[in-house]
Amino acid sequence: MVSTKEDAAIALARNVANVRYEDIPPEAIEMSKADMLDSLGVALAGSTTTPACREMAELVKEMGGKEESSIIAYGGKAPSYMAAFVNAALVHSLNYNDLYDAYAVHPGCVVLPSALAVAERVGGVNGKEFITAYTLGVDLLGRLGRAAYPPVLLHEWGLQGLLLTQTFGYFGAATVAGRLLGLDEIKIASALGLAYSQSAGNMSVLYGIGSDKGIYPSYPAKAGVLSALMAQKGIGGPRDSLEGRFGLFNVYLKGEYDPTPLTADLGKHFEGVNLGLYAFPCCGFSQHYVMVALNVAKEHNIKPDDVEAITVFVGPKAQNNCEPLEIRRNPRTMTEAQMSIPFVVATAMVKGKLQIEHMTSRGIRDQEILSLSNKVGWQPDPSCDRTYGTGASMARIEVKLKGGKTVTLEDKGFRYGHPKNPISKEYLADKFRDCASYSAKPLAKSSVEEIIRMVDNLEELEDVSQIAQMVS
Repeated sequence: MVSTKEDAAIALARNVANVRYEDIPPEAIEMSKADMLDSLGVALAGSTTTPACREMAELVKEMGGKEESSIIAYGGKAPSYMAAFVNAALVHSLNYNDLYDAYAVHPGCVVLPSALAVAERVGGVNGKEFITAYTLGVDLLGRLGRAAYPPVLLHEWGLQGLLLTQTFGYFGAATVAGRLLGLDEIKIASALGLAYSQSAGNMSVLYGIGSDKGIYPSYPAKAGVLSALMAQKGIGGPRDSLEGRFGLFNVYLKGEYDPTPLTADLGKHFEGVNLGLYAFPCCGFSQHYVMVALNVAKEHNIKPDDVEAITVFVGPKAQNNCEPLEIRRNPRTMTEAQMSIPFVVATAMVKGKLQIEHMTSRGIRDQEILSLSNKVGWQPDPSCDRTYGTGASMARIEVKLKGGKTVTLEDKGFRYGHPKNPISKEYLADKFRDCASYSAKPLAKSSVEEIIRMVDNLEELEDVSQIAQMVS
């Protein structure tokens, strides 16, 4: 029997087509601007720290095509969907941007590259319209995440191999691209369907041997922009792409989801207010352990030579960041370092901080850090796991000191950067400045400060292409 229920894709498309800037609450606007600045900064840093990004940029330039959208840091222009392809890899290459903690979804690495690419293609997109499109893209990804992670189901899709940032990202990219192209709700629904036709995503890219992890958002960014351009031409896509018999939630999530968050309070509530940012350049499951490591070393004045052994207590999801232990202790690549709790805990205790410099090819060979990381072991503890609905996760570290004394520190609160423990505006600006210092395109200090100012006052900007040009 064919269902007569309107698919959530239609309601979401209608919302995307009709929401105005004035409908968006100030806190959602501010979060969108913070996420944009953060994503831009991390993209600049990725241009010299991640070789795969440079190779992707060179490949796209070799392929040629209409020069319409800028490639961040490397310069030059490419067709909009291919510029989004490269820029998405740049944003996520350092694993240092944003996160919906409760749903384990990174929206900015897909939404920002798609938005910038289409805005340049269209031309003359003002700041208010750009913020509106961006906020809607981030909102849609958050709604998909909430639907996938209702507390009553207690699923962990990542442990089943699904990489939802990528799978959901196709819809986020199509959303922001469709809005900026000025599509009506029918064509936006088609764009979502066309994007779904290309969707994929699996966890092997995170933990597979030899994988260039950070590039996976490139696929949904490219496909989402292309889908919106196809819909603009009148090419149709299935309009029941989310809840249809063969829609996203029935095929990928086996029909086990909560439909309510998909459409609840559309146009009134925007999920971006639940978005967090990263304080450290490493996996989200490692962020809280870095904080605890910094605090235990400071509180007990622990020096690396004082340590006999360290034990980190981890839940089922974070165990992937501890095994295989030999590789996690001795990462061979930036990706392996980003996904290693032993390495980032050791770095925090040795250096008193964790920054981009520690994750570079030179940083991961630091013998003082490696000496301590090889003393880090782990034990399973289900209580040290993400709490459904909040994204909170307790982190606990035990340090056995030479001489027999053992000290333990745990934190049951929210990591620094979680929406309930947000990064300050000053911290975010400093993070952007640090990231910009790694850019393949040297940026004058005055230009860095101007970009910060422009994003902070984005609603006043007449054409957002100015920002794209400044960072490329």
